[in-house]
Amino acid sequence: MSETMSIDPASLSSQRLVIPVRYMLDDDIQQTTSTAIGEEVIHVRAERPPRPGLWVGFKLYFDRGEEVTRDGVVSLVTAGANSGFWTRFNEDGARDRVAALLARYRQAAERVCRRFRINMTATIRRNGRPVCQGEITDISQSGAFMKLTELPALGSVIDLDIDIPGQTVPGSVQACVVHVAPNRGVGLQFIGASDLFRADLEEYLSGLR
Repeated sequence: MSETMSIDPASLSSQRLVIPVRYMLDDDIQQTTSTAIGEEVIHVRAERPPRPGLWVGFKLYFDRGEEVTRDGVVSLVTAGANSGFWTRFNEDGARDRVAALLARYRQAAERVCRRFRINMTATIRRNGRPVCQGEITDISQSGAFMKLTELPALGSVIDLDIDIPGQTVPGSVQACVVHVAPNRGVGLQFIGASDLFRADLEEYLSGLR
């Protein structure tokens, strides 16, 4: 196995961090989120991850409007509740900048994405059809908490339509269930969205700030 393909996820537990991520593979562009990131590697959530050996371009979104562009090669695909892929970044001038940003967040034990308490209607779809409705009670660029009576399973991926205030049509996004609160609802991490969804959500959250 080549050096590029060698990654030990177990050794990267200290690098767990959720940030919004945009990745590009040929003509496929997805807005998703990370589960872990370091100076040299990143793991992002994806329902249909690319195969090892493929080149992927990334844009990493940090708080305060800071963005970093990097690229690398897919090294390892993960399945189950943590479906996605690890990528080893290419050596570039952005390494030190990413290291500084990560150190800032970890030293302050901060969330990268600020959460806002709100009330938004959201609808879960299955096979393109609405199956149940709930309420988003807090949201950030990386995820949300949704109040529901029927709770999806931990690790499942749902299709979600969110009524973002100020938008004429609901925003569509895929979300992974990362936390289940019995009798309350579920914590969601956004894993599949368009550039339009990110822009609409960012515009709304900017107004709340």
